[in-house]
Amino acid sequence: MWRVVPLLLRILVTENARSSRDSFKSSSIMHLLPCSNCQNPLSITPSQAGDIVTCPECQTEVSIPKLGVIRQLPLAEAPHETDSKTHQQSESGVSVVFVGLGLIAIAGFMVAAFCGIRWSLTPNLGTTDQHIAELRADYADKPSAELIREYEQMVGDGIELGKPFTYKRIADEKQRWGQIAGISAGIGLLAVVVAFGFAAVGRRAGTR
Repeated sequence: MWRVVPLLLRILVTENARSSRDSFKSSSIMHLLPCSNCQNPLSITPSQAGDIVTCPECQTEVSIPKLGVIRQLPLAEAPHETDSKTHQQSESGVSVVFVGLGLIAIAGFMVAAFCGIRWSLTPNLGTTDQHIAELRADYADKPSAELIREYEQMVGDGIELGKPFTYKRIADEKQRWGQIAGISAGIGLLAVVVAFGFAAVGRRAGTR
């Protein structure tokens, strides 16, 4: 169980490092030149300074200004740059989900380990059948006078049926610790499976 925790942390560091490397990718610089006739923005590069381009909207020939004027125009995002930003946003979302699921898995395993320790340390005092057998053996060895006194005391004081015996309370407590440990371990394993699924989806998207 504890081997999963360092594996999750290592995958988390790898995902964050890959996202950081992608953020430093550079792209070609393009500027937006408005058409002199319809004001439609045309994407141009500094290497086209002095050339003439045709507006795809109104078919007007537009002269591209000098390099100094081009540098003052607003920048245009290249198609691959837009795709890169979309990809980075997708990876960022996958990383956030992966981190959340990793924390849930770690918390689940820690709770399961704690409850498992408490379950193992809780003694097992026996069952109801064993308790009845012990009472029968005990009453069989007692003299008749002592049995009559106990009977009269029970008739006078009454029998508290609502209060369980000590062995029963301890058995119920042991069972509760075991149930909590099992549920927590199940939640941790489910979070691990889903986290690895998101990591696989992120890697598959990154290779496209």
